[in-house]
Amino acid sequence: MAVLLVVTMLMRASQNMAQTTFPLVAGDLLHLNATAVGAIAAGGGGASVLAMVVLASRIPARRVPLVLVASLLMLGLAFPLVAAAHSVVVLTGAVLLLGLGGGLVFPTLITAVGGIAGEDAGPGARDRPIALLGVALSASLAIGPFVETASLAVSGGNLRTAFLWFTLGPLLAAVMMAAVVTRRSGWGRARRAARWDTRREAASLAGLVGPASEAVVEAGRSAPGTARVSLRRALDDPAFQVALLGQLLYAAPFAALIVFGALFARHDYGLSPAQIQVAFGVFFVVSFMVRAGLAWRSPIRHKLAWFRVSAALTLVGLVVIGLGHGELQLLLAMALLGVPHGLTFPLSMALAAESRPHRELPSINAHLTASVQAVNLALPVFLGLGIDAVGFRATFLILLIPVAAAGAAQHRVGVRRGHSLASVGSPQR
Repeated sequence: MAVLLVVTMLMRASQNMAQTTFPLVAGDLLHLNATAVGAIAAGGGGASVLAMVVLASRIPARRVPLVLVASLLMLGLAFPLVAAAHSVVVLTGAVLLLGLGGGLVFPTLITAVGGIAGEDAGPGARDRPIALLGVALSASLAIGPFVETASLAVSGGNLRTAFLWFTLGPLLAAVMMAAVVTRRSGWGRARRAARWDTRREAASLAGLVGPASEAVVEAGRSAPGTARVSLRRALDDPAFQVALLGQLLYAAPFAALIVFGALFARHDYGLSPAQIQVAFGVFFVVSFMVRAGLAWRSPIRHKLAWFRVSAALTLVGLVVIGLGHGELQLLLAMALLGVPHGLTFPLSMALAAESRPHRELPSINAHLTASVQAVNLALPVFLGLGIDAVGFRATFLILLIPVAAAGAAQHRVGVRRGHSLASVGSPQR
């Protein structure tokens, strides 16, 4: 378990670095416009979903450790490709490789962690390993930007050198996993005995760490102990509606920050790459603190009220980042937007799960994450078109419209369905 957690942190910190920094390589070094950057980012997201649905969903449980090593090596290869990219073709290939590797890593990591408890684990025995995985992911997101700041300082702000430094993350993780596989052959036998189907794990828990697709839900039909719930039936549940609207409320601002936040800070705020990573560090640290607070205060009552706080802070954060001009204003905006990032996912997943029996959660979680991912795949292209047409500031301010619309719809559903939605106190799952 300790090895898996370290592997998770090394992988996720490096992957997030690539996602937030490759737009600077594309924009500053290759001189691509925002639409092209958005198209490349969308391609990487599509490759991730494809890998999860077509490849990861068919991996036999006994092959999970080896696939994990291979996918980490794939991620490790992508970083020097970005560093060496002097053309759109090479950069696009590197981003697609990042997407494929990430799409394989996430479900296999979940399967490996979920199988730690063994085949005969009692109810809730897997909750702690999965919770530790979530903490490792959040911690890596908070630490990674500051590590990148240090690497940029050492390399004199050279983005290509920073990518070479971060190659060490997935490669070291692959070496650690390979050592475990080689030294502990019983680990592989235990995974075979556990028979944790990768598809079931991806469907039930993909929302914790990455995107899921509607096709993943099909795996739930034959998975033991699960009950398939159709999307139409899920949408009849007001709790699911509020959870979905909560996720959609933050989808566009988050996509804008991850794909175009660095370019925005570079060209409109005039910040250096190292200063930009400090801003991302503030964003993820605030998010981590919020999620830690939610875990400490769990069960969380008045979830709908917290969603309203999330919507309000998203709106304020977009106004500040759209109208601000100094580094302090950017840091303030990133801190404000970090709060809804920390709130949205755990509140949505908890609310969607509260009124459902445990056997229905794979379908419910897959529907929720698949719906959001379907929107996320299109967002980078539309955002890029908007930036090329009206600029960074106007595009970020235009996002106030969908955020306000989703927030109003969520409030309307909650009020129409009664007070119970606003004050449910069941434990988060």
